[in-house]
Amino acid sequence: MQFIDFKKEHFKEDEKTNDFVIEISKDEIGFGEIRVQERKDDEIYEDAEYEITDNPVKVTIRMKKPADIRVNF
Repeated sequence: MQFIDFKKEHFKEDEKTNDFVIEISKDEIGFGEIRVQERKDDEIYEDAEYEITDNPVKVTIRMKKPADIRVNF
């Protein structure tokens, strides 16, 4: 399994819903399932609370607050 780490600065605020979103191209992560983990203290990653919108070109991850995350694919 591969992963990409993202910093909380990568998220953009959705002013309509007050959620924070990040979009990732399918070219980067492929077309399989993904899992999102949030970074906690001391480089420990735990499953995050998130919502995914998947379309043919990109994946959109939506969270209530921005966080440093790891996207496993």
